[in-house]
Amino acid sequence: MEESNMNRRTFLAGIGAAALGLGLTSVGCAPKAESASGDTRGTGTSWDEEVDFLVVGSGTAAMGALAAAESGNGTVMVIEKSDMMFGGTSSTSGGGFWIPMNYLQKEAGVQDSREAAVAYVNGCAGSRANEALTEAFVDNANPWLEWIHNLAQAEFTIGGAQDYYDQVDGFLSFGRNSKLATGNAGDLWSSVKSLLEEKGCEVRMGTALKRLIVDENGAIVGVIAEQKGKEIAIKASKVLVGTGGFDYDPQMMARHLPSVPPLSNAVQTNTGDGHKAAARIGARLEMMEGYWGVPFFHPGDPTTFDPSATGTSYNKESTDWNSYRGKPGSMVVNKQGARFGDEATMYPVFTREWLDFSSSSLAFENYPGFFICDSAYVESFGLPGTKDGGEPNEWFVKADTLEDLAALLGINPTGLVAEAAKMNAYAASGTDEDFHRGEKESSKQIWPKGIDRPELSNPMLGTISTPPFYGAVYLPGTCGTSGGMSINENAQVLNVDGEAIEGLYACGNCTAALSGGTYLGGGGTLGPGSVMAYIAARHAMGAAV
Repeated sequence: MEESNMNRRTFLAGIGAAALGLGLTSVGCAPKAESASGDTRGTGTSWDEEVDFLVVGSGTAAMGALAAAESGNGTVMVIEKSDMMFGGTSSTSGGGFWIPMNYLQKEAGVQDSREAAVAYVNGCAGSRANEALTEAFVDNANPWLEWIHNLAQAEFTIGGAQDYYDQVDGFLSFGRNSKLATGNAGDLWSSVKSLLEEKGCEVRMGTALKRLIVDENGAIVGVIAEQKGKEIAIKASKVLVGTGGFDYDPQMMARHLPSVPPLSNAVQTNTGDGHKAAARIGARLEMMEGYWGVPFFHPGDPTTFDPSATGTSYNKESTDWNSYRGKPGSMVVNKQGARFGDEATMYPVFTREWLDFSSSSLAFENYPGFFICDSAYVESFGLPGTKDGGEPNEWFVKADTLEDLAALLGINPTGLVAEAAKMNAYAASGTDEDFHRGEKESSKQIWPKGIDRPELSNPMLGTISTPPFYGAVYLPGTCGTSGGMSINENAQVLNVDGEAIEGLYACGNCTAALSGGTYLGGGGTLGPGSVMAYIAARHAMGAAV
């Protein structure tokens, strides 16, 4: 009965996502813009603060704040919802930025071109591509990278992460992942905060956006924010919103996503504040059914996992970017014991496999998934929470036979044994006849350095044959949602008629992704978010873009 309830909930959520494609949103259909005569303060009110350019959020939007402050064309303020954490989810990453035609490529002899970059972004976006937006991003990507490199004295290198969609025109196997040399985005955001303060920009922590205020013509005049439980009115004719996704707003997640991922490593202040404020003044929200996916191990006893539980919980430690899933001697299966995708594809690509809805069972049959491996795998690669091949933590169960492992996890034992036999045959031949694991150029980045396995015909395929066997519940999760305000090539927010809302800009995960919700490659959120913030600030402050 619990499984039936879960399936019904996820099915109905899918219907809601379909309705969204017809232009409906969970926060109201084309709401009338608020004005001075409405329920918020407008023209003629007594403002508590006044600045020329207000930046809401300190993730990629902080790049816009810095560009605005450097222009010298007006006063700048940043408000950040978190009391302590400047930079949001952006500052918790490894510091990769997807930047085509970057200066590092030239130094490394990598060939890239505007034509190829535009083709790749538009190819990933498909029917959702916005040519002008794509071209603005591509044309300003390297100028932003050189600017922040020089201004913040930030050293970048070409990272190991490649583009993630091999078959798309313009794919590049190396060079577009510009990675901070320190490997820690927090270092850059700390420098940005210091630079902002040096330039006289006030950074106000613990201050959350509540409402956007417009005049009788629909132009932005300021915001209502909340600071220490008190509402304050900040006057600003130019506002850049960068409030992140809506991973931790249960209602928004349930209404928009076809199936709600149970885990996220995005910061917990991501509750859709910018989405809701923008929708109330008539902004167009798009692609709200999408999220940036990444797999997780269930961080607890797999025998007690409840698939009918709802909501999204924060967890960072159990994230599997590309560390475990695609290595030889492992596989990911559903409760029938069947594999359901190429485990060696990149994390946001593989996560989409969980959305395979079955018309026969009327369920998302791959949820939950299960990570399976043998003891030879553990000896070579270890498991989350273990070191030097030691015993795994409580996330895993262990059994001497695959049948016993299946019984512990609730997997069909016949199916699991048959799938392991297929994997063993594929390992011997070097060819995965089902999903072609290990054949993609992008998959090569998963293979760990320093591991010598010359006996493998395909470095991604190994037998699952050496007892004891290990298994864990393996789940889809988010590192942010990917839908939100529709923006143009200047990062201006558009209303439901496709017209720019005067004075309102947006960037990052509170916008409809310029890639159409497809994760372009390593740094696929930080790159576009930072560049569009840079463009927004320069447009707003009257600087050339």
